[in-house]
Amino acid sequence: MSSFSRLAPFIREYIYEKKWGALRDIQEKAAAAVLDGEGHVLIAAATASGKTEAAFFPILSLLVRRKAGDGAAGGGGAHAAGISVLCISPLKALINDQAARLQPLAARAGIPVSRWHGDAPQSGKKKLLEDPEGILQITPESLEALLLLNPGKIPFLFSALAFVVIDEVHAFMGSDRGSQILCQLARIRAAAGGKGGEPRRVGLSASLGDYGEAMRWLSAGSERGAVLVDDRETKRRIRIGLDYFQAERGGEKDYYGALYHETRGKRSIIFTNSRLEAEETAAALRALSAERRGGDLYSVHHGSMAAHTRERAERELRESSRPVTTVATATLELGIDTGSLDRIIQIGPPAGVSAFVQRLGRSGRRTGAAEIYFTSLEERREERAVCGPASIPWDLLKTIAVIELYLRDKWIEDAPEQPLPLSLLCHQTLSVLASRGEHTKKALSGLILSFPCFAGVSGEDFEELTGSLIASRIIEETEEGALILGVEGERYTGHYSFYSIFAGSAEYRVLEGERELGKINYLPPEGSGIILGGISRRVQSVDPRRREIRVVPGEAGSVRVWRGGGQETHNRVARRMREILEEDGGYPYLFPSARSRLDEARRLFREQDSGPLFVPASNGADKGGSNGADRNGSGGADKNGSGGSFFFFPWLGSRAMRTFTLLVQAGQFRAPLGIRSAVRENDFALRIDSALSIPRFREELRNILASPDAPPFPVQADQIPLTGKFDMLLPPRLLVKQYAANMLDWRGTRSLLEIL
Repeated sequence: MSSFSRLAPFIREYIYEKKWGALRDIQEKAAAAVLDGEGHVLIAAATASGKTEAAFFPILSLLVRRKAGDGAAGGGGAHAAGISVLCISPLKALINDQAARLQPLAARAGIPVSRWHGDAPQSGKKKLLEDPEGILQITPESLEALLLLNPGKIPFLFSALAFVVIDEVHAFMGSDRGSQILCQLARIRAAAGGKGGEPRRVGLSASLGDYGEAMRWLSAGSERGAVLVDDRETKRRIRIGLDYFQAERGGEKDYYGALYHETRGKRSIIFTNSRLEAEETAAALRALSAERRGGDLYSVHHGSMAAHTRERAERELRESSRPVTTVATATLELGIDTGSLDRIIQIGPPAGVSAFVQRLGRSGRRTGAAEIYFTSLEERREERAVCGPASIPWDLLKTIAVIELYLRDKWIEDAPEQPLPLSLLCHQTLSVLASRGEHTKKALSGLILSFPCFAGVSGEDFEELTGSLIASRIIEETEEGALILGVEGERYTGHYSFYSIFAGSAEYRVLEGERELGKINYLPPEGSGIILGGISRRVQSVDPRRREIRVVPGEAGSVRVWRGGGQETHNRVARRMREILEEDGGYPYLFPSARSRLDEARRLFREQDSGPLFVPASNGADKGGSNGADRNGSGGADKNGSGGSFFFFPWLGSRAMRTFTLLVQAGQFRAPLGIRSAVRENDFALRIDSALSIPRFREELRNILASPDAPPFPVQADQIPLTGKFDMLLPPRLLVKQYAANMLDWRGTRSLLEIL
């Protein structure tokens, strides 16, 4: 029997009215999994494949039966007051988009769909609190607010919960925000007292690497298993082009001219890797369009823009018949309906393969062929004569690596692991005390540490955290020994910014005296160094509440810990970049300029005779973009020499590179490796001055990496940048422990043995 015939009559009528010939394959499979199973369901399919309908067609069918008293909705029993489906989405725009599709369908069965986020009407929220029913669409931040501000309502709201739908699962996995959701589901279940049974979870995702890991995440803290429904057998036609440009800063006329040509007459999205780049690109294209009388066809979409401006750009893409283009950051990467697009353009390398697949899937609805045009822009330099960091087109290599890993290797990276989310632990401790009041130490520890994401946290760690919070008067201990929220804690939980766990787009003013030098988006440790406007300063003080960082002239007073860039590169991507330099073959999607630049880099790479890892250099070689590398210079370390300066290319991902850099800059490896100085040139290269020759350095490095046990990492708490929202509240030992667990990768660093 087909799944279609088992759907509720009003859904079958809806499908007939839409003139759909049949359910899509993913919808048939998902309906069977939801209707016949008892476990959680992960629906993984390409963007615009109908995942929302795949989930809600069978869920709504079961809700109708349950409403009639059938009791077939996965343990829900007879209809009772309360929300039946909790749908958690990463973006307000996604909720609005999904609500527009769900509300007319659900209304046919008398099932209300409510939106709950910062821009949703207060009247709808008030009505839901008084008479909860149907489907609730909400963000993690709004769900946190609901749990914190309405603790007495939680059993009333969720005692009849049958399903939890988590949209864009890949956007949550491996992040504090995803762990926050797992905490919230555990808190809801505890508050509801287990009434109505455990709700089934349905996860939706467009790009995943390890489906098994995603199913484990979806099931975390649950007694149910998960099944996979996917469309991996679906074949899509893909058209890819990769262009390359060189330009001096401010002289990108040819580059923007090419972008204008590629978007002219097309409905497209241009993805950038920063908000500044999005603004600059849109401004340049608007100017070109005005100059050529092409009309006002370009808009911008990123998180710093007002909601109504973003919504106007989304509406223009979705509804306009004009060939419009929106320049966006990752805000348009997720499943917001953007209508039928002709082309996606990616400026610079995507963050990883997952991001590439997600963005690729935005196009091709009308033609059946997904189309993406990549551009790689490199600052123009002097003619390259040697192979130093400046001679390698890193962005071009990374872009090719990402494409090849997907097209040839059929590989997508897994979500990064966050085994010790201690910033979130602090957040959830304050949230529970704020919402549920006084707890004994034992009860609080038992509740918080039962949340699945805190499985790696020991009782001693939690006791140390609460002790530190008591000392800071953030929480207080009563005469009876119970814990309550303190005056300082109320200042945190009483502000709306508390509801989100991610630092988001927070920016901190950098002040030298009374003069503002600029802004940065992270909190550096006091005594560390930052570079702003090309000049080094030392951090004198940090004021997180006022969002101010005070600096004085001078270098860092302590070793600086690399916090990483905006993009985290996977180890396998870095390895593929090296292989591309060593290969001979071409790639059919390369434009002539990209092919020529790759050939040049390969030639320079092969001409140096120290292998793919080491390049001897003079004291000023390749520094700041110069090309002074000299294999035989007086400052260079040739392969038979007694030491000197050389560039080292470990071809490691971000976490492994961060680990290696830390160990050679400040660790116990300096002496055996003869290191006099080690400076990180960029995300992939180090400049090392060693007393050892390159062969001896290589031999000693092999000996060090031979140990499978991670060495003690030489990190002090005052060297660690505060990237987690509540890192500032962690005691020093826990801050170091969190950094080592979540930001470093000894196993990945040891993969160097494969190529040493």
